[in-house]
Amino acid sequence: MIQLQTLNWILDTKDSSMLLMNNINEEFFSDYKEEYKFICDHLNEYGSIPDKLTFLDRFPNFDIVEVNESSDYLIDKLYDDRNTRKLAEIFNNIRQLLVDGKIDEAMQLYTSSSEAVVKAKHIEAVDILRNTERYDAYVERCENFDKYYVKTGFRELDEIIGGWDRQEELATIVARSNQGKSWVLFKCAVAAVEQGLNVGIYSGEMSERKVGYRVDTLIANISNTALTKGDRTVQNDYKRYLDNLPNKYKGFLKVLTPNMIDGPAGVSALRAFIEKENLDILFIDQHSLLEDDRHARSPVEKASNISKDLKNLQVLKKIPIISVSQQNRSSTENGVGLEHIAQADRIGQDSTIVIFFEQKNGLMTLHLIKSRDSANMKDITYLIDLNYGKFTYVPEEANALDGEGVEELKKEFNEEGEDVF
Repeated sequence: MIQLQTLNWILDTKDSSMLLMNNINEEFFSDYKEEYKFICDHLNEYGSIPDKLTFLDRFPNFDIVEVNESSDYLIDKLYDDRNTRKLAEIFNNIRQLLVDGKIDEAMQLYTSSSEAVVKAKHIEAVDILRNTERYDAYVERCENFDKYYVKTGFRELDEIIGGWDRQEELATIVARSNQGKSWVLFKCAVAAVEQGLNVGIYSGEMSERKVGYRVDTLIANISNTALTKGDRTVQNDYKRYLDNLPNKYKGFLKVLTPNMIDGPAGVSALRAFIEKENLDILFIDQHSLLEDDRHARSPVEKASNISKDLKNLQVLKKIPIISVSQQNRSSTENGVGLEHIAQADRIGQDSTIVIFFEQKNGLMTLHLIKSRDSANMKDITYLIDLNYGKFTYVPEEANALDGEGVEELKKEFNEEGEDVF
C-alpha cells in the first residue's frame, strides 16, 4: 500500500523532490517498477512529473487514491518497506547457506547484512547566514577539546592536526618496508590508552606476544631486544612493570590476530571486533593484510573494496580508524604523495589524514601529505631509538645532518634529558 500511496502523492503534488532528494530508486517500488520508471523518464525528458491523465493513459488500471499523509511519513514507511523486503531476502540466503553447511559464508553474509539497511533521509537545507548553532559547537570544542580529539602520541603533530578526530577520522600511515610502521602505529595506540580509551589493534602479521613486547617497550623504555631474546638482566624491572600495568590505565588495549579468527580479518570481522569490545579507536597493522569480504581477484580492486568498506565502517561506528599501508616499491626516494600508496589510489582518497614517514641516519621524518582540517605538506623530524621506544623531537635543520652529526645530536639531547617518554 505504501508504494501506491507514494506514487499517488507524487502525481497529486507534482513534487519531484521526493524522488530527487531522498535517495529513492526503483528498488523502493518492487510492485510498481514500470510506473516508477515512467514517472522518472517523464521527469528527465520533460522536466516535470506527468499529470494524472497522461499517467492513466499509460497505466489505465492504476488505482488513484487520496493521500493525506505527509511526505516525511511516506518516506519513512517507504524505507521500512524496502528494508523489510531486503532483509527477508538476505535471511533466506543465510538460511540456505546454513542448510548447505556453508557456515563461514553464512556468517559473512550475516555480519555484512546491516549494509543493506538504509535509513530515510529527510532533506532540510540550513541557511548558514541565519543559523548560528555552529558557534555553540565551537565554544564546546574550546572548553572540552579532548571530547572531540584523541592525542596521536606525537605532540608536534597534534599541534598541526589537533589529534585524531573522535568521530570522523580514517587515517593512513605510509612507509616502505622495515621503516618502523608498526612502531609508529603502536605509539599512537599507547597514547590513546594513556587517555583512558578502549583501544583495539588488529595485527595482521605480528603475534599478540610481539605486539605486547613493543607496547611494553614504548611504555617502559625496556629494551625490545632484551624482551624478545630473553635477556635476564631486565627480568626484575620487567616483572615490576607488568605487576603495576593492569591498574595503570583506565581503558584497555585488546589485540586481535588472524590466528584468533582462523584467517585474515575482513572489514566485517573488524566491525565485530569493535562491537564486541566496545572500542573507542581501532588501529590496523596493516591494510594489505586484510581480507576483501567481496573476494575480488584483482589486487587493486581488492584494496579499493577494503578502503571503501573501512570508510563505511568508520562512518557507521563513528570512531577513529588508523591503519598503516605500504609505500610503492617503485617510488623514488622523495615519493611521498598520495599516488605513492601501494595497491590503490582509493586508499589516499578515502583517508582524512595521510602521513608518510621515512628513516635516515637515525632520524625519522613524518610528512603530513593530506589533512582534511589543517595545513598539509608539513614535515616533523624525530631522533629515534626504536629498541627503547624513544622518539625525540628535533628542529628542521636536523634533516641535513650526516651520521656524525646525528651522533652529536643524540649526545646533546640525552644530556638535556629531552626524551619524549
